[in-house]
Amino acid sequence: MVLRRPNLLAYDWGLVALVLAIAALGFFNLKSALPEPALLSRQLLAFLLGLFLAVGVQFLSRRQVFALAYPLYALALLLLVLVLFLGREINGSKSWFVFGPLQFQPLELAKVAVVLALAKFLEKRRISRVWDYFFPALFTLPVLLLLLRQPDLGGTLVVLFGAFAVLFVRGLPWKHLLVGTLALALLVPTAVWPNLKPYQRDRVLIALDPYRDPLGQGFQVIQSTIAIGSGGLLGKGYGQGTQTQLGFVPFRHTDFIFAVWAEEWGFVGTVALLGLYALLLARLFGLALACPRAADRLFIAGIGGMLGFQVLVNLGVALGVMPVTGLTLPLFSYGGSSLMATLLALGLVLLVHRDRLRDGVVA
Repeated sequence: MVLRRPNLLAYDWGLVALVLAIAALGFFNLKSALPEPALLSRQLLAFLLGLFLAVGVQFLSRRQVFALAYPLYALALLLLVLVLFLGREINGSKSWFVFGPLQFQPLELAKVAVVLALAKFLEKRRISRVWDYFFPALFTLPVLLLLLRQPDLGGTLVVLFGAFAVLFVRGLPWKHLLVGTLALALLVPTAVWPNLKPYQRDRVLIALDPYRDPLGQGFQVIQSTIAIGSGGLLGKGYGQGTQTQLGFVPFRHTDFIFAVWAEEWGFVGTVALLGLYALLLARLFGLALACPRAADRLFIAGIGGMLGFQVLVNLGVALGVMPVTGLTLPLFSYGGSSLMATLLALGLVLLVHRDRLRDGVVA
């Protein structure tokens, strides 16, 4: 494998600026939100490692990256199997490898690997017949089933949405989309719901009505919505949020990090943060459209779709309109594995966009 020096002028520095801006605000917010100051040092270490990975892959070419797509997918699949036997159960899900103070979630590698493998496979194939879904399903279903086995419903939905984004950009026919949506609507009550664990069912029911258990499962959702609403127009000020600082909002540094920001910075701060995410997603899909090569478009769109879905779900959880899933707010919540994987994915996006005009074009 030949490494080469990257051409700095070929990069999209607008995307880099948006990523760094959101990450900087995330650290600023975490300093206020974290229950233990030492956790901020861990998050900073994860950021530096993620930055190292994002910079390191720039010495590869997009051809080399796509050559690693299937081996990376196989590695992710292996880790998802191993974590079921060797992993540690945290918050009801056996999703983590724990090495002393360090934790690693194979899901984060699997998200990137599935999108990369699908993009490579579909580069020279289009979706027009039902049979055309067979091989894409072979890439996606094993990962989904292993995630459900943990169980990790949030991670399952992210991978599923990433795969859907890739198929949609590749030309998923509208009639197939309609049939798939109807099938999913029938599958949830008949196959998914009966197989959910009791605590997962409770999360869905609490999202519909948190006041059915206001001092138990619904407590965190109720307190989160109170915190967001109490922020008003300009917020209560940095470190001055009563709901979050006094411990009324559990998991305020992960699932409910948005509540901390909204309470302290109010409507204006919320609009500013959501504006940055909107610009980030718009930039990603703009980069995808600028790529003449199909695999590059599919990969960037898949990463953008997954990040957008995570943002939507995390905000929905904080606002009490979606069940708690454990999904982080990308670049903003506490979580080393998520932060490193997000930076790696965005580093790969920068790489494939940089090399978009090399090696010929396959539309």
